[in-house]
Parts: sequence; C-alpha cells; structure tokens
Amino acid sequence: MTQRRLVGKERSSKKVEGATKPLKISVPKFDNTTLIEGYANILIGRCMNPSHQDMKGLILMLPKFWKMEEHVIGADLRLGRFQFDFVNEEDIEEDLKLQPYHFDY
Repeated sequence: MTQRRLVGKERSSKKVEGATKPLKISVPKFDNTTLIEGYANILIGRCMNPSHQDMKGLILMLPKFWKMEEHVIGADLRLGRFQFDFVNEEDIEEDLKLQPYHFDY
C-alpha cells in the first residue's frame, strides 16, 4: 500500500473533536459616505527599505519637498507605512503632478 493511500485513510477515519460551526457575523448597514469623504484627501505610502531609511525624516522632508508645509500633516503608520492628510483636494492634486513618485534623501 502506498503512503498516499495510508494518509488518505487516516484522514478520513479520524473525527475532529470539539469542532464547531463558524459564527456568522452580520454588520448592520449604514451610510458611510461621510466616512469616505473624510478620507478623500489622504495619501498613504510605503517605505521600500525601512531598515535603512528613517521614517521620521521622510515625514518631515516630503512636505518641504512638495513646498506644502502648511497644507499637509504626516503620520507614521508603523511597519514602513506613512500617511499624509492634505487640507484640500487641490493640494493633493498638485502633489500628484510631481512625478515620479519616489523620494531619495
């Protein structure tokens, strides 16, 4: 008899003790348009080499590079991710015009 057959028989003959059905979770429906609008002017990015780049320096220098120190607030989301919250939509559009989308300091 091959090992495949032995493994197959062993699995089928065992009963799982204490197995329960997964719980069904239902979330009530709600209007999330204001929630989406609140996050409309946020830019989220990722540091490609967080072990060699300082996230605090990146959050400090990018608004200066964009010349928008008064129009953007940066935050470290941990695990190499960051977020910039722009005051209005025009500011984020001006920032996205500055291609390519990488920064080397």
